[in-house]
Amino acid sequence: MSFEARLQRLEQIVAELEGDTLDLARALALFEEGIACLRDATTELTKAEAQVRRLVEKDDGTFEVTDLRD
Repeated sequence: MSFEARLQRLEQIVAELEGDTLDLARALALFEEGIACLRDATTELTKAEAQVRRLVEKDDGTFEVTDLRD
């Protein structure tokens, strides 16, 4: 699932959780799914942040992309 799809699913989960007609079992299932989506999105953001940090400004003002291999 893409990052954007995870965010969209999280929005759907929040909307459903804000409703008045949920039973406890459904609310718990949605909460668990939301936590899983959030963890996956956080992992993806952390990886993207690491790639951005690898774009380094050199002393002469130019930028250099360091080796992206982990």
